Amino acid sequence: MGFFNLDGPVYRIASIIADIMILGLLWLILALPIVTIGASTTAVFYVFTKRVNGKDGYLWRDFWTSFRQNFFTATAVWLTLLLVYTVLLFNIVNAGLLDGMANAILIVQFVILIQVSFITIFIFPLLSRFKLGYRALFKTAFFLANRHILITISNAVLLVSVILISLLQPIILVIAAGIYCYFASFLFVKAFKKYRPELDVEAGIDVLAPLQLDDDDEKGDSMEVALEPNDESEENESYDEPYYDNNSQVLNLERLKNIQDNKE
Repeated sequence: MGFFNLDGPVYRIASIIADIMILGLLWLILALPIVTIGASTTAVFYVFTKRVNGKDGYLWRDFWTSFRQNFFTATAVWLTLLLVYTVLLFNIVNAGLLDGMANAILIVQFVILIQVSFITIFIFPLLSRFKLGYRALFKTAFFLANRHILITISNAVLLVSVILISLLQPIILVIAAGIYCYFASFLFVKAFKKYRPELDVEAGIDVLAPLQLDDDDEKGDSMEVALEPNDESEENESYDEPYYDNNSQVLNLERLKNIQDNKE
């Protein structure tokens, strides 16, 4: 394998840089309406989580497929998070009006803010690779963000670093989303493969199995992640869209909580 061959390191590095630039620009353009930030972020993560897991594809088609498929859910999630952040900011700014209760209110609001930030870190990458209901998406993101706290904190530091660099060098803003999503995808894929080890490994198959938490209150605190078959196989074959595994699987989250810390 030559140094400058198509399989060589120079070509691979150039390809990664090109993907980061293109997807960063696509994210910026499609996120300009603000309300589409969630869908754009989900689409970029879909492309990059496949790339870093060794599953190459067509950049634009993969991006547009995810953007279109997840648009409504991602937009609802983004608007919900935006509303929560707005309320939290309002409460923090005006906590001093409560006099004696100000400190207690601030502590509670900051605890909630941290948890919402953790959920935000995980929720769009999660949506990009698994089909979930609205409530199940938040519950799963909360579980994963706290279960894999080192991954959450690492990606939070990465995100803040990219934002600060973009503020110092505004030109970086054009590709900032691409930079963050690419490097963060390595850690997200690591977390996802603890629950779906076969993610992206089947030849010719994009494993994007639905991940749904059981919302049945009668089952108490027991939560299950069900991986169900997809009913859109014809459309997936026609457009090479994410394929849903035909084998239904169930993972018990309570059992997963007992994974030894040295396996993190």
